[in-house]
Amino acid sequence: MTDIPARIEDLITTVAGTFELVAEHSWPGPDRPRVWEVRGSDGQRRFVKRHAGPKGHRREVEAYQRWTHWLGAGRAPTLVAADTEALAIVITPVTGRSVRSHPLDGKEELEAYQQAGYLLALLHSAPTGTASHSAEGEDEWAAAVEKMLNHAALYLPADVGVMLRHLTRERPGKLAAHVSHADYQPRNWLWDSTTRTLRLIDFERTCVEPSVKRDLPRLELRILASRPNVRAAFYDGFGRDLTPAEQHACMAYGAQDAVSALQWGLEHRDVETVDAAHTMLENLRAHYNHGRMYSSSRGR
Repeated sequence: MTDIPARIEDLITTVAGTFELVAEHSWPGPDRPRVWEVRGSDGQRRFVKRHAGPKGHRREVEAYQRWTHWLGAGRAPTLVAADTEALAIVITPVTGRSVRSHPLDGKEELEAYQQAGYLLALLHSAPTGTASHSAEGEDEWAAAVEKMLNHAALYLPADVGVMLRHLTRERPGKLAAHVSHADYQPRNWLWDSTTRTLRLIDFERTCVEPSVKRDLPRLELRILASRPNVRAAFYDGFGRDLTPAEQHACMAYGAQDAVSALQWGLEHRDVETVDAAHTMLENLRAHYNHGRMYSSSRGR
């Protein structure tokens, strides 16, 4: 009937009865999840996701079971069924269109970003059940920085390497660890223009870590750094701005993330990811140059 694997078809029928395939929404490229939209004999639409590996499957199931309800009713899909061996889940749909694919303008955009900050703060309020603070050791941090610099040397000019070394020379201190989406970007935000409501999807990277590791660096360095009005709306919803320690960590982790994204994008010929990495590097350079100018003016 479809190219959905037989075991996953069986999973769908346990919750939807006989069904029809409405559309496929899979990610392009190898080692990516596959996503199908189906309609059951009960008339209900559902989404079916086959994860690329066990870690993503485990994390998304845990997110739906433990944490997404902290966002409030209807703000995220609901888990209907899961099959660990098939690495598959069935979830309910949520209303809205991707903010990345359908950009917003003016007041509506600011409203969406304000709600994005608010929802991230709600996610952070969920109990983790683990240690509330996290920090890499000196050796672990040094190894991560050296790995970043080695990769940067393959793709970037030497002066960029100097900048990256400067931004990561100081190890981030102990930071609060929260439930983090870990891919908190407009592509995973659905905006319902009728109700003016933002909803979140794709929790396969969700884990307990400081949000300055992935969530906030990607937002800061891909979007917010060059759009102060949007940044203000986001942190208004978030409830506070970043502390100096968090700002430093955001840049340090963002440097590593930018190089990682560049390497992955080039190796997989993903132009969008390469462009995002270059945007991050440009904003890192602006931050680096501003810091040098500030230090120079203080030294006069």
